Amino acid sequence: MNKKKLFDKRCIVIVFILQLVLINASNYRDLKCQFCANSIKGRYIIQEKKVYHENCYRDHVQLRCDYCDDIINDSYNIDREKKFHKSCYRENILDKCDVCFQPIDSEYVKDHYNNLYHNSHRSSMPLCESCNRLICKAITNGGYSINSQRNICNICWQFVVNKTLVIDQIYDELHREFVNIGIENIPKSIPIILIDDKEELNRIAGVRLSDGIQGYTKYDYQTIGKKIINERFNIYILSNLHELNFRAVLAHELLHVYLFNNNIQMRDSLIEGFCNLGSEYIYNANKNNKMSQLKLKSMFKNNHPEYGEGFRIMNAELKKKGWKNLLNNLEKY
Repeated sequence: MNKKKLFDKRCIVIVFILQLVLINASNYRDLKCQFCANSIKGRYIIQEKKVYHENCYRDHVQLRCDYCDDIINDSYNIDREKKFHKSCYRENILDKCDVCFQPIDSEYVKDHYNNLYHNSHRSSMPLCESCNRLICKAITNGGYSINSQRNICNICWQFVVNKTLVIDQIYDELHREFVNIGIENIPKSIPIILIDDKEELNRIAGVRLSDGIQGYTKYDYQTIGKKIINERFNIYILSNLHELNFRAVLAHELLHVYLFNNNIQMRDSLIEGFCNLGSEYIYNANKNNKMSQLKLKSMFKNNHPEYGEGFRIMNAELKKKGWKNLLNNLEKY
């Protein structure tokens, strides 16, 4: 999302019309109009040391608004070499806010979906946690608040995942896709629990998770001697995520399961980066989707040492080696 000032967007200069001087020509000889080249008798106008008949100046020289074509007698705006009355410029040339429909003449935001709005609206309206649109009547036709902490717009609401049948179907599809690229030894079924509250996710994890985290995998097991028995996975994901968002979160968590189930030890700083390859896999499979483009851009710009830098390191390795060779050499990382 880009936040800009209006004057970064347009080349605008506010100037004032030059002072005109009206003089009677009765005391002057051989004056010729700069426009028509005829002699001047009676009153005339001087502008920038040039003289004009009054009517020549009014009809052919005097500034006119490029919007309404009326004469400009006061301060005006110049935009892309065109001149406008200040009122014409504000009401008819300036972009209008997609939220309040008023002219944008101050700081503004242009989001990934080409919505344009006053920056001030962000202090009074929430962003959708899935698509990052500003939730309002005009842009998203409103939305929903979950526990007064999370916000989903109406555009995403029609695609949210909150039914067991849909969850099972997505899990089966993703499990097959992962097997096809060599990510194997993941259980065919793992309980997936939807929770409404981010604080509950933190409580389950036992630590405060980084901002933006929407899922967590809990791995419990018992041992006899050095042998692990009674392994159990539970995957917790925030409820009511857009299906694309849900798939990406689940893909990330399944790579945690892959590491646990295959007893693969990686450096702590690269574990989340590797698992983020699962999310990237989902978004790359839906590259034409604007949400995917936004999420991928955010992943590559993320400054977090694990979710951001760790991901970029593992992404570079995946590009060099491909899935098969990367998976075969994970313990080197």
